[in-house]
Amino acid sequence: MTSADIRARMAAFGQKLSPYRRYVGPKRLATLAGALAALAHPPFGFLPGLFGYGLLLYVLNGDLGPKPLRRAFAVGFWAGFVYFLISCFWVAEAFLVDAETFGWMAPFAVMILPAMIAFFWGLFGVVYAQFAPKSGVKSLLCFAVWFCGFEMIRGWIFTGFPWNPAGASWMAGSAMSQMAAVVGVYGLSLITVMAFASIAIIKPTQGLKGYRPVMVAAGALSVCFAFGQYRLISTQITPSDTSVRLVQTNIGQEAKWTESEFSRIVRDYVAMTKAKPKYAKWSVQGADYGRRPDIVIWPEGALPASAEELFSASSWTSEVFARLLEPDQTLMMGVYRSDLDKGGNMVWRNTMLVIQQKAHETRIVAAYDKFKLVPFGEFLPFENLLTKIGVKNLVNIGDGFTPGDRTKAMTVDGIQSFLPLICYEGLFPALDQSNYNFGKPDIRPQWIVNISNDAWFGPTSGPVQHLNLSAYRAIEQGLPMVRSTPTGISVVVDPLGRVIPSTKLGVGHKGYIDVMIPKVVKLTIYGNFYVIYVIFISIFSLILLPYNTLLRSVKKTS
Repeated sequence: MTSADIRARMAAFGQKLSPYRRYVGPKRLATLAGALAALAHPPFGFLPGLFGYGLLLYVLNGDLGPKPLRRAFAVGFWAGFVYFLISCFWVAEAFLVDAETFGWMAPFAVMILPAMIAFFWGLFGVVYAQFAPKSGVKSLLCFAVWFCGFEMIRGWIFTGFPWNPAGASWMAGSAMSQMAAVVGVYGLSLITVMAFASIAIIKPTQGLKGYRPVMVAAGALSVCFAFGQYRLISTQITPSDTSVRLVQTNIGQEAKWTESEFSRIVRDYVAMTKAKPKYAKWSVQGADYGRRPDIVIWPEGALPASAEELFSASSWTSEVFARLLEPDQTLMMGVYRSDLDKGGNMVWRNTMLVIQQKAHETRIVAAYDKFKLVPFGEFLPFENLLTKIGVKNLVNIGDGFTPGDRTKAMTVDGIQSFLPLICYEGLFPALDQSNYNFGKPDIRPQWIVNISNDAWFGPTSGPVQHLNLSAYRAIEQGLPMVRSTPTGISVVVDPLGRVIPSTKLGVGHKGYIDVMIPKVVKLTIYGNFYVIYVIFISIFSLILLPYNTLLRSVKKTS
């Protein structure tokens, strides 16, 4: 059968489908594109869904009717709405924790959050329809670069919400995910979108030449996969001399604010902290299985009380903490506390405390205050407007939290330098903007501490996706990550983004695990030059705009 025969049969098939075309208009196809792309992410893992980006490009390159900009916005919006509806449906769980107070907001949150984020996709559609050529490699280039540019803006503007960028469709620790060590998750997004959208510019009438974009895309993906496989095979991950214990009590968010439960919660954390060692087999490799862990990590919001209440001399819990640790042992725990801002006003902070037992005395030796706060969860954006219609933030702390300073490496006596990330902060690439290469290699952290409160997500896709997104920070920086949550998923991730065997405490699991922290690997290319990538994509996006505008002007006058 010749190519002409194939084209003839496809044309005949198209004629048979013509009566049904009114059911597959641009908006419906855009909806399908968004759904396919969303299902590519863990835990669904339907990677053929990445062709949804090709479907979206196909729709934008088609006939958008007499009002193309309005239709282009609708196409982008509906694709984004369905994408984030599937990706973020777990947000309803947070409102159902205190259903009596916040339950009425759950349906609105499930619809409003995707709609707000989809606005960025809609704007992208308008920009593409206005400035991009509607066929050829230039259209693919404009589509991929501008789409990823708007995704970067989404992850930054209005505090940012970088949930599920296209590059994170690849499971962290897989061969493809290793490209994040070179170009970051947004660079991987650009490669992914460009490769899978290339099917939209196939021109079968040109024979083999018309399939050239797809062949180049397949070649690029193959090179990325080969690089990733080589990195996974050639990079040796070995344990350091520092041991850490992850404690997961599996206490749901709804139970934390029950006064009768408080003493039981404290007892559970204390019992697991003092329990006999239980090392993951990978960790010790012939070392002493009986050694107590050097560091114990409790998750974000571990105890339903402020630091002032927990450590007050009049509180029974102060005596508990005084006897909790062994000599030279360290506890890292999430807690909320009061503080004074720069204006002298009392505010609340979401904090990671570092507590040590030194010379028979328990002391708080360091504290990190969360920099990136969760909108509606930890603070209320547009507070004056939203409070008038009854909208509240979900935290039970005053008027919400106040952010601290941007995260950076912390050095505490007796333990390796570490980078603290609290929950939501694990989503943000390059949140730590220290330069570890040029002149200051000695300040590079040796591991990432990510405490989180995934109890808000319930048994949904949220914890799986949150872990996947956070693990990309390990790949980008070449650092191991220790992650602790109250209900799962608590794990130790190696510098290549892989979960260390036998260290996973899954959703709904109660227990603890001792692990030797993996050693760092060589500072990644992305860790060296991430600022250059951001500048390059920004400049390249701006160059494409006037270029195509000028090209259109020339064509109109000729």
